[in-house]
Amino acid sequence: MALLVLVAPAGADLSPLTQHLWAEKIAHRVVEHQGEQMLYLADEADEPRVRALFDEWREGQLIAPAVEASQPVFFQFLLNALATPLTLAGLLLFIAVFIWMRVSDSWIVWLTMGAEYWPDQRFSIAAYSAIGLWDFWRPTLLHFSLLHLLFNGTWWWVLGRRIEQCDGRLAMLAIILLCGLAGNIAQWWYAGPAFGGASGVTMGMMAWVGLRMKRVPYGLPKALLPVMVAWLLLELTADTMIPGLTSTAHGAHIGGLLAGFAMAALWPAAKQYSTDSERASDDT
Repeated sequence: MALLVLVAPAGADLSPLTQHLWAEKIAHRVVEHQGEQMLYLADEADEPRVRALFDEWREGQLIAPAVEASQPVFFQFLLNALATPLTLAGLLLFIAVFIWMRVSDSWIVWLTMGAEYWPDQRFSIAAYSAIGLWDFWRPTLLHFSLLHLLFNGTWWWVLGRRIEQCDGRLAMLAIILLCGLAGNIAQWWYAGPAFGGASGVTMGMMAWVGLRMKRVPYGLPKALLPVMVAWLLLELTADTMIPGLTSTAHGAHIGGLLAGFAMAALWPAAKQYSTDSERASDDT
């Protein structure tokens, strides 16, 4: 879970400090929240060193380090990526499954789960029990086109990294499993088998971030959730007027979104966002 170590005014130039952190391979992130800059660390063990550098910066003694020619910009991206291993692993898994789908047809059986029960038994608890949790969840890994993968992968990366950094890996894992499961079950109930994609999870992430961003500084636009919900309703309206127009799995979107809202409301925000913020404000 990300650790808040300092808060600085919005106009303060933190670049000498952050450049030193990157030079010393200290994974961190700076977000703006309510007119202030907040610096978070990925590893609590780095806190003493960061506070020492911060004291030098506050006294005006810290200058930007010389850039080493041997250290490529890609290193910073890699360091950031490794700070959120669950998000990175999920994205790599999507890519691996997408490649597998191009060279094998073994995945097709994933599209037929519960075909014998739908639609006659879609209200039967026994049918859902017979299908099983894994068979319901695994279509989350399937993406049928490069555009499909890019769309879900982008939102997965943007939202997942912030959730994992701010709320922790346990919260991220819970969203992946429960929103994926809720979205796919809703889609199976709504339209039957033969669907795939991580849209249920990404919509769950969207709901999670949108509902909690007043308490947790994710550093994302406040209009993000309303815009995505409006887009979802627009697609639903279009498919209602012209069936099949968008080929969107509406059940997965709505199921994942509702699960994300429920989880966001019930999951407690980390105490550090109140206590650490007060302590960091005193340091400034």
